[in-house]
This record gives sequence, structure tokens and C-alpha cells, in this order.
Amino acid sequence: MKRIALLFTFVFSLFLHSVMAQNKNSCAHCKMDVKDKLHKAEATIKEKTLHFDAIECLINYLKTKKESDFSSLKVADYTTGELINAAQATFLKSKAIPSPMRAYLSAFKSKEVAQEVANKKGGQLYSWKSIKEKFESSGFGALHHNHYRPDAHAPIGVMGDHLHEKGGFMVSIRYMNMVMDGNKSGTNNISDTDIYNSFMVAPQHMTMDMYMLGIMYAPSNNLTLMLMQNFAKKNMDLTAQMMMGGMTMLRDFSTKSSGLGDLKIGALYQVFNNHKTSFHFNGSINIPIGDIENRGDTPMMSDIKLPYAMQLGSGTFDITLGATYKENFANTSWGTQFLGTLRTGTNNEGYRFGNLYQLNVWGAYHFATNFSVSGRLLGSSEGKLKGIDSELNPMMVTTANTNNYSNDKIKAFIGLNISFPQTSTLKDMRFGIEAGAPIYEDYNGIQMDEDLSINLGLKYSI
Repeated sequence: MKRIALLFTFVFSLFLHSVMAQNKNSCAHCKMDVKDKLHKAEATIKEKTLHFDAIECLINYLKTKKESDFSSLKVADYTTGELINAAQATFLKSKAIPSPMRAYLSAFKSKEVAQEVANKKGGQLYSWKSIKEKFESSGFGALHHNHYRPDAHAPIGVMGDHLHEKGGFMVSIRYMNMVMDGNKSGTNNISDTDIYNSFMVAPQHMTMDMYMLGIMYAPSNNLTLMLMQNFAKKNMDLTAQMMMGGMTMLRDFSTKSSGLGDLKIGALYQVFNNHKTSFHFNGSINIPIGDIENRGDTPMMSDIKLPYAMQLGSGTFDITLGATYKENFANTSWGTQFLGTLRTGTNNEGYRFGNLYQLNVWGAYHFATNFSVSGRLLGSSEGKLKGIDSELNPMMVTTANTNNYSNDKIKAFIGLNISFPQTSTLKDMRFGIEAGAPIYEDYNGIQMDEDLSINLGLKYSI
């Protein structure tokens, strides 16, 4: 059933897309669903009515059109929601009144009412002519529709899912915990007794804690650069079957490793983004700075080289390529990302890990202004480990045998995503947490059975 995980996840992606599609009026400019009755706008041309989810969308749309071609231009009165003639309205730009595209622009039928609101909330008043002139200025009518939503980013376990506007800078701190218990061969559990038929040691329990620092910077609107560095801690409990005085005895022991993992340098290149749908390419290079010579003590020998799974890096310059697609609706969003990691060369210890292919599919429901829940499926397929570390005894423990690497998995996650009000001091921060476990595992040889994974992280954007 090779690569069944990726096929299943792709089918789920198509299903999710069809379920989440909505038949509401969408904005003629940004393609988002029209939902905010106090900021919407309309334009009529040749008896066809175009809908806009924000006044700023209407003005930006008109930049490439002749206004005289339109028989009607209307904007919503902020106090009543009534559609009024745009040319006769008074416009208020106030940070205290966020509009759907985050230009903070509202319209009023009465200039006196507009002035009262401005006196109370602050801001600047404009006429239809003067507001259009202002929109010709750089940055005044910039579109920021998706950035403030809690589901604007993918679940915290997905990286490289979004770009930033020119000059944008983001720092993220993530923590991942993964637990493994027992062993499997293929899709079935395997007992320690069966393992001892071929190996002296059977793994029992393993935990991995990873702390990751991420930095993103956008030199242009279409290009965002990334740097990711992690610190990992691995602990494995094992049981050895030993002969002492002619008797078979079991001996429990543990091994551990910790330190910096490999450094990843990457870039995201935007193909298109119309504020409802977006598509970009992902690419990164793995710089092998993680230690692959960690050693530990066992009942059989002191200061012995630890197996492949207990090392902190790959030891090779690896290339990751892929793409990400996302789509937003009024209260929901979904996305999919494919990444393929290709190993290059052989490391200094004489081996290299197998190529890794991953397909993420996620959906999120935006149930409150600053909260969303998410669901995610991750399908992965990892190839066989090639070569051999001559210091490792493949008959000692399952994790030291290269025949026990390579697998196909499907993992399911649920998560919570939190953004903060644009008027608060935390407005540039967002928080995410996610928990998941495998729903399908197919292992080559004997490998530890993956259990619960937890991802959480904090992002700060400038």
C-alpha cells in the first residue's frame, strides 16, 4: 500500500473543497464573500450589479475603470446599513472602526453624524472625490483582508504557509512533543518476544521535544525569505535480553541525545493572491549542522554510537520543494501543501535518510472574531535509509538496522488558533495549538509505534 497516505489525503482535499464551497455573493475585486452590511458597496454597469465587501474594494476596483461607465455607485451608511449614493456620502477613516479589508473606512449619509462619530472615535473625514485621491497615495488603500483573521495562517503544525507584504518581518517560536510507544511491523503490533528472536534489545518508549525558532522577512510582495533552527531532545527507554549465569534476564535502560538540529534556509514565491485564493511555491535547503555522532552508555557497552533515530540531524544537504494553495470564505478556510525533501549525497558516517514526501490538507472554522478551530490531515511517505554507519551493530537493536526505516502514515490533528483585537497591544501576535495522532501506519521492518503529537507556537509580526 505504498504512498496510500498521499492518495487518501489528496481525495480528502477535493472533498473538503466541495463541502466548504459557498454560493454567496462574492466581492468583484477581492473575491471574498460579502458579509459586513455596514461596509459593503455596489456598482451597476450595463444593468449588471457588482458587489463589494468593503468600500475600499470599490475604490480600488474603479482605479482601472471609467467611473462614467457606471450608472450607479453605492456605499453602505455605517449607522443604518442603507445603500446610499457614493458621490453624496461622507467618508471616515478611523482606526477605531475596522473595515473588512482593513482600510478602516466607513461611509455616512449625514456629514453631521460622520463628524459626531469622528469626534468620539477619532479619524479623518473625506468626500468621495478626496477619498479617491487619497487612494492614489501609496499604502492608503492597501488590502489586508486575511491577515488579522485567526485562520489567516495554517494550523501551527504547518510551516511556510503564508507570505508577508514588502518589508514584513515575523518571528515565531514553536514547540513540538511527540511520543512513541511499543513497536509495529507493517501495520501490525509486534511483541518484545518476537523482536528478541532477531535482536538483543527492544525499544519501549520514546519522547522527542523540539523547540524551533523561525524568522521570515519579505523583500518584496511576491517573495518571503525564511530561516528555521531547532533544538531537539530525544529520550528512548529500551529493554535488553541478556544471558547471566546461564539464565535469560531482562535489563531496562535509557539513552538520550540533545542539541541543535539542522538549519533550514528557504523562500516562498507567490504566484497569485486575490485575497480569497492564493498559491505559492515553497523551497528550502537543509544545512547539516545537527550532530550525527551522539553516543551513550548501555548495559552491553559504554560510550557506544547511538542509532540513526537518536541522532539530531541528517548529515546531508537536503533540498525541499513544494507548493501551497489556500482559499478563504466568510467563516471558513482551507488549504493544502505538498512538500518533497530530496536527500543529496552521503553523510560523513556513511549513510543518508530516505526521501520524504508530505501532503497536508487542513480546514478551519472562524467561529469568533479572534478564534478559529482547525482540522488537519497529514499524509507522509518516507523512503528507505541507504548506506550504513559502520559503528552500529544491526543485530543489536531494531533502530540500528537500516532495514527498519521507511514508512507510510496518515495523521489527524485538531487545533485552536487565536489572534488578538487590532486595538490591543497584542494585535501583532497570534497563538496556535494542535494535537494529533496517526490513523494509519505502514512500517517497513520493525519500527516504534507513533502515538500522540502536540504542536504549539507563538508568532509576532512587524
